[in-house]
Amino acid sequence: MKCDECGGRVTTERNAVRRYDVGGLPHVELHGVEVSKCTACGVETVAIPRVGQLHRVLAQGFVTQHRMLAPVEVRFLRKHMGLSSADFAQRMGVARETVSRWETGAAPMGAVADRLLRLLVVTHEPSESYVVDDLLRDLNDRAAPEKLSSVAVQNRKEKGWAPKERLELAEA
Repeated sequence: MKCDECGGRVTTERNAVRRYDVGGLPHVELHGVEVSKCTACGVETVAIPRVGQLHRVLAQGFVTQHRMLAPVEVRFLRKHMGLSSADFAQRMGVARETVSRWETGAAPMGAVADRLLRLLVVTHEPSESYVVDDLLRDLNDRAAPEKLSSVAVQNRKEKGWAPKERLELAEA
């Protein structure tokens, strides 16, 4: 195979591990992806199958955590639902500027808004694997940690993505 950029030789690594920072999620790793890399120019291409399912797994992992959502998670969940900041603000009952502050970390999201966002995600992307009451039980108002880490793994046997572990964020 030849590189589209320079025409050099491309090698492929299967079952690779790569960061997935699309959508502002710098703390997500994907295990089991296929990575092609040009030996001449170093351009790397990562093949991520079933991205929609991957995003559903990540969203489910975020809304089932037992702590407040981090700003990058708030933004990811809003985009996952396909809402503009204006539409999201309207559904949350706040000003668009408030949404901007939540997503940048300039102002923390309150506990009630945090729970409402989780309910919006759950009702927007219904799943039979969990119940709303289970999502809200044991939720606390701990602030999000500074350093974030989580992992998603591609399960080739079931042809889909699943969390490797609970998507809890690492304490700083």
